[in-house]
Amino acid sequence: MKSLNIKSNIHNYQVDFKENLSFIKTLLKLEKAIFVIDKNVYKLYKKEFKNISKDKLLLLDAIEEKKTLKSVQKIYEFLAKEDAKKNITLISVGGGITQDITGFVASTLYRGIRWIFIPTTFLAQADSCIGSKTSLNFKSYKNIIGGFYPPHQIYVAPKFLQTLNKKDFYSGIGEVIKFALLKEKYPKNIDKIIDMVESLKADKNQLQIIRKTMSVKQEYIATDEFDTGKRNLFNYGHCFGHALENASHYKIPHGIAVTIGMIYANIVSCERGLISKKVFNKLNNKLLLPNIYMKLKLSYFDENILLESMKNDKKRVGKDLTIVIAVDNDIRAKKLDDLSFSEFSKTYSQLLKILEIK
Repeated sequence: MKSLNIKSNIHNYQVDFKENLSFIKTLLKLEKAIFVIDKNVYKLYKKEFKNISKDKLLLLDAIEEKKTLKSVQKIYEFLAKEDAKKNITLISVGGGITQDITGFVASTLYRGIRWIFIPTTFLAQADSCIGSKTSLNFKSYKNIIGGFYPPHQIYVAPKFLQTLNKKDFYSGIGEVIKFALLKEKYPKNIDKIIDMVESLKADKNQLQIIRKTMSVKQEYIATDEFDTGKRNLFNYGHCFGHALENASHYKIPHGIAVTIGMIYANIVSCERGLISKKVFNKLNNKLLLPNIYMKLKLSYFDENILLESMKNDKKRVGKDLTIVIAVDNDIRAKKLDDLSFSEFSKTYSQLLKILEIK
C-alpha cells in the first residue's frame, strides 16, 4: 500500500503501511537506536524484539496514571547515559500513552532527537500517530503539558491488532466513527459508515480503513497543524469524553468515552435545534450505542466530577463550558463556548436515560 507523506512545519514525515511485522528486523539493525516499548506489547511480541540488547531496551508501564513528567525523567536518565547524544534514534512501540510520553522525550531531549513510532493499538493507528501532538497529565489535569513534535517515521501494521482485547478494539472504532462523521455527508452516507464499521469488526479492510481515516485527519492538520482553528473540530465527542475518562478513573477507555461523548454532544445539538430528532435517533441507534461495547456503571458518571473536569478543559475560554457539537444534517461540527452549567445538568440527565443507566 502506498505510503502517506505528511507535511509539517516541524519536519515532514512518512507513514508506511505493513501487512506483517518483518520490517522490525530492519529497525533492529539501525545504529544508535534505543527502543522504548510498552511492557505488555513486549510480552506479547517478545519474539520480534528478542535481539535487542538490554542496554538498548527500556520497558514502559503504559497506563494513564504514568503519563507524567516522572515517566519522562526515567527515559531521560536511560538515554542520557548513551555515548551518542544528538544522533540517537528513539524507537517507541505501543499505543497513545507510549506515543505521548516518548514523543515528549524526543522533542525535548537535546532540543529534539530522531524518533520512529510503531503504534500497536487501533486508536493509535487510526488517529493519534499523526498530528504531531505530545501530551502529559499533571495531577488531575489531563493533557495540559505538551507540545508538537511528530515522529520522523511511522509504521502501521494491523497485525498488532490481533492481540487487542475487545474493549480496546472498540475504543479505536470510536475514533473511526468520529472521523467518518466529520467526512461523510449524512444522512445519505450513514449506511456506508455502518458498513465500514462492520467490516472492521470482521477484521476486513483494516489497512484501507486506517489509511482513509488518516487521510481525513491529514486534510485538517494541513491547514491547522497547531490546533488553533479547524482542527478544534476533532474534539467532537472529546470534551465530555475526556471528563468521562476522569470520572470513571479510566475504566472507560478513550475511544469508548468519545463515542459516549458524541452522544452527549448530539443531545446538546438536538436540544438547540442544530440537528433533527430523526438524525439524532438514527445516529444513536444505528451507529453510536451499538459500539459502546462495555457495561456502564452509574459510578462512572458522577455529575460533580464530570462538571469539574469540563471546567478544567484547556479549550475553555470563558465562564461557560466549551463543547464541539454536530450541526445540520451533513454532520459537520461546530465549537460552542456557551454551554451553561444548567444546560449541562439537563443534558447530562438525558444522557443517562439514553444509556439506560440508573
